[in-house]
Amino acid sequence: MEKIKKYKQEIGFHALLNVIVSFFISLSSYVHIPYGGVKGAFVYIIHFVVLQFTLFGFLYVYSLSKTFFRLTFPILFTILSALAFWVYTQDITVESSIIQAILETKFDIAVDTLSVPFGFYLISAFIVSLFLMKKFQKLKQNNIKSPLFIIAIIAILSYFIAENYRFGVLKRRLPYNSFVAVKKYLEKPKMQLITPKNNVSSDKKNLDIIFVLGESVRADHISINGYHRETTPLLSEQNNIVSFKNIFTPLTYTAISVPQILTNKSITDNSITSFYGLYSILNKADFHTEWIGNQSIEKSYEAIINTNKKVTIIDPFHSVLSFKKKKDLALLDQFNLNITDNKNRISTIHMIGSHWYYNNKYTKEFEKFTPVTNSKYVGALSEEQLINSYDNTILYLDYFINSLIEKLKTSSKETLLIYLSDHGEILGENGQWFHAQNNTASENPAMLVWYSESFKINNPEIVKNLLNNQYKKFSTDFLFHSILDISNIKGFEINKRQSIFSKF
Repeated sequence: MEKIKKYKQEIGFHALLNVIVSFFISLSSYVHIPYGGVKGAFVYIIHFVVLQFTLFGFLYVYSLSKTFFRLTFPILFTILSALAFWVYTQDITVESSIIQAILETKFDIAVDTLSVPFGFYLISAFIVSLFLMKKFQKLKQNNIKSPLFIIAIIAILSYFIAENYRFGVLKRRLPYNSFVAVKKYLEKPKMQLITPKNNVSSDKKNLDIIFVLGESVRADHISINGYHRETTPLLSEQNNIVSFKNIFTPLTYTAISVPQILTNKSITDNSITSFYGLYSILNKADFHTEWIGNQSIEKSYEAIINTNKKVTIIDPFHSVLSFKKKKDLALLDQFNLNITDNKNRISTIHMIGSHWYYNNKYTKEFEKFTPVTNSKYVGALSEEQLINSYDNTILYLDYFINSLIEKLKTSSKETLLIYLSDHGEILGENGQWFHAQNNTASENPAMLVWYSESFKINNPEIVKNLLNNQYKKFSTDFLFHSILDISNIKGFEINKRQSIFSKF
């Protein structure tokens, strides 16, 4: 009892510090989450308590350097509160794109984001931080001899244990995600791009390639491939559709799968770090290259995307983790069919696709399979709910691709649409869900090809090869080699055996 009395002032300060930090900052990461009932709410309350406990540990160690803490805490607290304001009000996701926007946006544009509520929140945060520093200055105890130091070390260890158990379980929430975002913004990509030689060329004319890069769609949940549910009713009625059921990748999350797909990096390349980018080569061959994305760009493939002559990200401040994320149909508003006349083109459309939280990836009219999920906590959901919601995302994908095809049909150019998901998705196999885990269910992504009538007429042999190859097994290596093959690229060597358009 005497010890508690001795450290009462210190305990009171750190309790107050954590309550204020939770209110102004960390609680913002929880207000938009669908709980779906008592069980889901209970789990997220526990999650929040664990996060705050680990945060106590870092804050305590941070406060041991008293002068440094007093000088820097008000600034840091105000900056983090500014980020939290937008998470509270707009459900933005704090990622490297946010940090980039903050650091690189021109002042006159940044001024437009200011408002009275935002200003009030910032001023309040700064005043509260000064109040905390005044109380901190009066502390008699706050050092490594305090029992709170031992608890702080346990709290910090708890953070690393939790992250080791499940990646991102804490670091995707404020305030941790802000530090992760800054780190991502500052770090250099691990993959280095090689500049292709100037003698690269193409003798193709009027070729339009539309590459739709999907997200988390597995081949066996598409009814074109024999799935028992009608998840692709519109595409099933389309002519000139070819589905490839046997695509394989061991790279089961976006940050590693996309850079492999868009370069000559093979799924077996682990030690090599320098590769040729798809768009760099097509640029040399005088293609118009454009990227239209609904996902914030990861550092691992940012350099590849930026080699496109035009890059459009439709919703840069809402990532897959946001519940106000734009739906993929908004991508088609940015796609201009007549952007080039007689020039060859490749347009890449990067979807948010079937990424968790599934319900947020489609609109109400595509809720065909019910009951659907009503909580983000998987433990509160049935297998039926999860699969129903997932299959509804495939229905939305069906409508999306079909709408794009109908638009492409009006073009007189030789038009080719290739759809490839970056990886599959685990749907309860071995008790696991989602992806980025060792499970073969996520290693078989969906892949489709559609070709226009003019393409069919002018390329009968290629269409024949395409149809003959559809039942063969390909790795996602095929994409790079197939696009360069169909583009008749000269001056750059490709692997014909990896091309779905070749006879072998």
